[in-house]
Amino acid sequence: MKIAIMGAGLSGLSCALTLEKYGYQADIFERRAMVGDRFVIAEAMFSIFHTPYDDAVKYLAETHEIYLKPTTNIQKVHIYSENEHSFIDGHLGFTNMRGKHPEAYEKQLANQLKGEIQFNKNISYKDIYKEYTHVVLATGDVLDTEKFQPYDVAFKASFKGAVIEGDFNQTEAHTFFNNNFAPKGMAYVLPHSDREASLVLVYPQYHENETLDKNELWKKCFAECCRRLDQDFKVLSEYSIKDYRIGKIQTPRIGNTFFVGNCWGAITPVFGFGQFESMLTGIYAAHDIVGIGNYENLVQPLSTSYHDSLTLRRTLERFDNKTLDLLTKSMRNELVDSFVTSKRFNAMKLLSRIIHPYPRKS
Repeated sequence: MKIAIMGAGLSGLSCALTLEKYGYQADIFERRAMVGDRFVIAEAMFSIFHTPYDDAVKYLAETHEIYLKPTTNIQKVHIYSENEHSFIDGHLGFTNMRGKHPEAYEKQLANQLKGEIQFNKNISYKDIYKEYTHVVLATGDVLDTEKFQPYDVAFKASFKGAVIEGDFNQTEAHTFFNNNFAPKGMAYVLPHSDREASLVLVYPQYHENETLDKNELWKKCFAECCRRLDQDFKVLSEYSIKDYRIGKIQTPRIGNTFFVGNCWGAITPVFGFGQFESMLTGIYAAHDIVGIGNYENLVQPLSTSYHDSLTLRRTLERFDNKTLDLLTKSMRNELVDSFVTSKRFNAMKLLSRIIHPYPRKS
């Protein structure tokens, strides 16, 4: 077999590492000059979205021999609405770095790779497909997927983010649900260290949001973050993204071409993270290639989780600030807190099935 992987992100590198585990070498093509060649940002892997895997980092290490070092573990998540504040605590997951940060997950994966990555290779599928028995599409670009098949876009998102300087507890994350600056969206603060954190504002680009001024929303978001955390934060760097597509493909595999990571649709709609899902799609594609699994069957639970997550997002989008206040206040109830953070069942899945009993289309 001759295997090509297009893209050296989380899914592509996880695929390559798994192939090496079973004695196969892939040619990896990356259009950028280095692994993680983008802005620095913190992301989170929350356990409540990964049931039955209570600890995603442990699972990847013990089951798939992929070893990650998170930035820190998350012990408390603060939840802020317009007028209320609550929190959940426990072992909730991990914070990790992405992009040009020296400890970014993609850099950690690349350091475990025995083979080489071919950088600055802005090649197309047509340039290489005749040369390889299997091609893994892991570019992270939905537009690459749409050259092969329909991609069901749930919504397009607008992001505004910054690295901020202040005083932080690394084990505590902060989330904001307030339609005054995050219409049908959210903002969050994830610490990198005791002095730096990522502040991110994200909201869907629905018709009613198109006329909103992103910079004005950002100013309100930043001011609210400073007020709630009682600090005068300093912005160290900023970035802005528009038209980021959240969705999922229809067919995980066409012939001997595998769609993984964002090309598959690994971003979870409710909060926008998807590192664990991206890595699993890469691992599962490798399992199919080496003959120990069926990719379509392996990713089916991920597909179900995506639609469950989309159901929760659609529900949250219907809430006004008064309802968000009531929801935030309810989190102070110990029974509600225990339900959300339970390790015995997937609370997010159960809630989504109650709301929408049948599988949802994007």
